[in-house]
Amino acid sequence: MRIRRSMRKKPLRRPTKKAGPKRYRVAQQKKRLAVAGIPETIIRRMTNKDIRESLMKNNA
Repeated sequence: MRIRRSMRKKPLRRPTKKAGPKRYRVAQQKKRLAVAGIPETIIRRMTNKDIRESLMKNNA
C-alpha cells in the first residue's frame, strides 16, 4: 500500500498542542519548584518561561 503525499507532509499532519495538558505540565513544574524550596508567593508571580528556566537551574 502506498503512502500518499498528504500523509508525508509532516508539519501539516502533526497534532496541535492542547491547553489542558499544558496547564497540567505547568502545575507539575510548579509543584517541583515548591519541593525544591522556592516559596509559593514567588512561584505565583513567575511566568511559564521563568518556571522552566528555574527548573533547569535547580536540576543542573
